[in-house]
Formats: sequence, structure tokens, C-alpha cells
Amino acid sequence: MNQYFENFAYELTKPSKHHDGPITIPEPVDPDLHHPEKITKMGKTVLWVVAGIMTLGFITFVAHSQRIAYRFRTIPVITAMINVTAAISYLAMATGLGGALTNERHDSRYSAKREVLVPRYIDWLITTPLLILDITLLAGMPLGEILIAIFADVTMIITGLIAGLHPDVRARWIFFAISVASMFYVFYTLVGSGRSYSYLRSQKVGSLYNQVSLALLVVWSLYAVTFVLGEGAGYVSADTEVLLFAVLDVIAKPLWGAVVVFAVPEEGHVLLPESLASPLGGGYTALSQGDERREDA
Repeated sequence: MNQYFENFAYELTKPSKHHDGPITIPEPVDPDLHHPEKITKMGKTVLWVVAGIMTLGFITFVAHSQRIAYRFRTIPVITAMINVTAAISYLAMATGLGGALTNERHDSRYSAKREVLVPRYIDWLITTPLLILDITLLAGMPLGEILIAIFADVTMIITGLIAGLHPDVRARWIFFAISVASMFYVFYTLVGSGRSYSYLRSQKVGSLYNQVSLALLVVWSLYAVTFVLGEGAGYVSADTEVLLFAVLDVIAKPLWGAVVVFAVPEEGHVLLPESLASPLGGGYTALSQGDERREDA
């Protein structure tokens, strides 16, 4: 559109020359013509705020992990990794890195071109498998089932990114459908196998698992809805999309992580094998399962 107005201004201001033909008038501006839909100052402010929240979550979980014995640190450390990854992603987006403009799409309420924040998907590609690892370790699921659930999760994120970037409307929704199908498989694993295994550990572990797994299912479903409203169909602005994803990320990472880390019952802790929890030859971290959770000062 800027090029159109530049050409129009040039036609009005260029030196007049003698010519036989009539003066041509540029065609009217297409009323559906818009600038690319990109995040503005408001969206970047949200990104900066969430980067700070994720950093605070990371510091909190690291500090907590240092107060407990090495063998009990598995879930707090995984949760800290989730938050620091999200903090780096939000910092990258807040500083203007990683925005990719999609090609023409004709079903959008806003612009036919839309900014997709790729670091968000890189974040999810790392953090969502860690979230699954957190909750499946809490449930005590077998390694084989955990790996299959993580593979389905990775498929969900990759096909979601392809859907967000794809210029063809039909292909975009095909990849989105694959992403949702992968998400449903993860849900099936968490609700089915995960719930059964959690109650085998104890009633308290099963009760906590029910709460955190249900919360994760609801929040992840809302991610899919937000995609449809934003990158999928363009019903909301880029700033609104940033805000919606930011709220979901805060719920799914520092808040959800705090419940998992601080509300886990004693019998729900995931203990590292002693060979992984102590240096060669033993040492202060060589703790057995019967040792106290806190290290002696």
C-alpha cells in the first residue's frame, strides 16, 4: 500500500510534459488492503512482563531445589528448566527477534499477511515435552509410554508451526488437524495410563495427579482455541493473540509448576538412582531413599 501512495504522489508532483493522451488517474485503493498484522508496543510490553514472570519462576524453582537433597530435585529442576526456556523465548520475542510474516491468506478479519512468532514454537518444542516428563514421572509411568507421549507432543508442536506458517488455507487446517489429533493422543495417555499409575503410587499422588493433569488438559485445549482465533483464522489482532498465549503460558509454566513442586506429597517424589545422584566414590549427595529430604547444613 505504501508503494501505491508513493507512485500516486510521484504522478502528482513530476514535471509536466507535453503529451497527446489524457492524464491517467490511479485506480482506487482496495478497501480490503491492510498493512501486515504485526504486534505493536502493547504486545511487546506483554512479552517483556511475561519474560520477567518466567525469570522469577526459574529463580524460585532453582532456589527450592537447592534446599532439598539431590535425589529429590528431579521435578523442581525440570520445572526450572521449563521456566528458563520460556524466559529466553519471551526475551527473544520482546526484543523483536523471530517474527515471520505469512503469505497471502484470504479468510482473515485483519491483514492478509500476519506475523507469526517462531520463538514461541521453539519454546513449546522444548517445554511441553518437559511438562509431560514432569507429570508422567509424578504418575510413575513406564519409560516406554512416556517416550511415546513425548513423541506425540513433538508432532503436535511441529505440525502446529507448519499450520501457522502455511500460506494455503486448506493445508493450514490439515496440519492443524494433525496437531490436534496428536494432542488428543497425549490427553488419552495422561487421562488413561497416567491416572491408573498415579493411584498405584498412593491415594494422595493420584488425587494431585488428577488435579494437575485436568488443569493441563484444559489449558492446552485453550492453546488450540487461541491458535484458531489468531494465526489460524485471524479473528483477533496479533496483540490480542500475544496476550492470550501469554496468560496461558503463565498458567501452564510457573503457576502449574508451583503446584506440582510444592504440593507433591512425600510419597510422590521422583528419586534419582543413587548412581546419578552421587559423584564417583560417594560424597555428600550420595543419599539413600530413606534419608531425610533436607541436607544437613
